[in-house]
Amino acid sequence: MQINITARHLKLTDAIDSYVRKKVLKFDKLYDGANNVYSHVILSVEKNRQITEIIFHIGKISFRAKDQSEDLYASIDLASDKLEKQLKKHKEISKDHRKESSKEYTTLEEVFSYDVMNDSRTKIAEIKRFDLKPVSLEEAIDEMDNLGYRVYMFKDGQKDKICVLYRNDGGSIVLLEPNEKM
Repeated sequence: MQINITARHLKLTDAIDSYVRKKVLKFDKLYDGANNVYSHVILSVEKNRQITEIIFHIGKISFRAKDQSEDLYASIDLASDKLEKQLKKHKEISKDHRKESSKEYTTLEEVFSYDVMNDSRTKIAEIKRFDLKPVSLEEAIDEMDNLGYRVYMFKDGQKDKICVLYRNDGGSIVLLEPNEKM
């Protein structure tokens, strides 16, 4: 596995380098035999915060974990723990999907049967239908905030496209809009 380490605003010592490599190499055991496994670790210092970001690539799939602490080693531990949880969850989901793909469904009701599906991520708990009225981006953001939604779908009045707004974990609002067809 290839490991790239970038240090921003700090000197990368041999001790830090070997500690990071030891932490990241344990993830390689989760994906023995996988091709194109590599990681990029970014260590940075901002005022008194020690920030560690680990980006782990398995083929075309990327995982990212970022954490901060007053101690660099603690932030490395926190970020690697987060990444380990993501990787284990992905591996379990992959196993479940391989088992599920061997089953054959005959009707739509069987596909969405709660008895058949074990993975809670694939269960549809509720279906909401609503009319999309054309609104501006500012109106959509206001409506999303007023309703207390993390995700909000609307029809952009200026572009005549269906768009989605969502609030990410950092509190920022992200706009998803479809590409124009060629």
